[in-house]
Amino acid sequence: MRVELSPISFWFHDLCSCLHDCIGTVLLYYNQDPILTMGAAWEFYHQPNDVTREEFYYPSPRPTLAESMMPFHPIASTWHRSDDGEAALADLKAVLARGEPAIIAEDNFYIPFRPAFGDVHAAHLLVMYGFDEATDDVFVLDSTPPIYKGPIKVSDFLAARSSDNRIEGERDFFFAGAPIANRWLQLEVNTPFPELTREWVAEVIATNVRRFREPGAGPGMAGMAGLAAYLHGVCERALGPEGGRALDEMYTVSWVAQAAAGLHADFLMEAGRRLNWYELAEIGRHVALVANSWTGLRMLGSHSFSEGLNVVDQVALRTAQLLLEQEKTLDLLERAIRLRS
Repeated sequence: MRVELSPISFWFHDLCSCLHDCIGTVLLYYNQDPILTMGAAWEFYHQPNDVTREEFYYPSPRPTLAESMMPFHPIASTWHRSDDGEAALADLKAVLARGEPAIIAEDNFYIPFRPAFGDVHAAHLLVMYGFDEATDDVFVLDSTPPIYKGPIKVSDFLAARSSDNRIEGERDFFFAGAPIANRWLQLEVNTPFPELTREWVAEVIATNVRRFREPGAGPGMAGMAGLAAYLHGVCERALGPEGGRALDEMYTVSWVAQAAAGLHADFLMEAGRRLNWYELAEIGRHVALVANSWTGLRMLGSHSFSEGLNVVDQVALRTAQLLLEQEKTLDLLERAIRLRS
């Protein structure tokens, strides 16, 4: 049996992780706009002691990934995992035979086209869009450079999917440590999507601002208060015996926050352009400045394995810049929707 879904297109955003890139590809397959979908929500949420060493880590203030990441759209998501790689592959083939692409987790150590092949263990995501039982191939797409679209052998696929992804040496810096466990993500993209109107965009902005200003009670750190507490906490922890761990976590946390801000900046600029609401385009540039600060924090977090280099002062400076720009941007967003009401 052979299945090859079409059209399957690359989607890549320079501030995002493989999670966003894979979801973007699936959204395009269903004829939906990744920026207007993933970029609508903007918030901060952090669950201490819940950060996993995976490129596709994403905190979940709501029950599922789709509800947390794309709460304004009719998308459902389910993470699957299995101890049996062959059984998981059979499930994936059944999904593909129904015409649905799947997002699969793997260890780059076993994927021939990844630069880490045979060298570094790293949890990563790919889009699986087909298989050919006659040639014993599966078809995957990877938008993370160097991009790849095409077949890989089932033997390589199963090895990457069942990997323990364990840290084996000093080279496994960032995304090793959590078993792959044959995980895969199933997205159910329903219709209709909300129409892009000024009323809908204003409601989205109002919800985002409220989640920053008045976060609900919960186990995690949320909103502006949670954001400030988290970043100041990193500065404090970085000076102590667990400084490396604090920076290592910040590397992953910052990538999530960088992506969210970068996507929301693009969302505001695109919505402003389409709706002739040009003030949003200007505010989008302020959100992009927030994303830039997160990029700085992420790169500072990458020094968690550096010896003899103290980056706490730089983290503190980026924290102050980010919090000031964030507050200013929220004020601008509130003003924009107030003037439109």
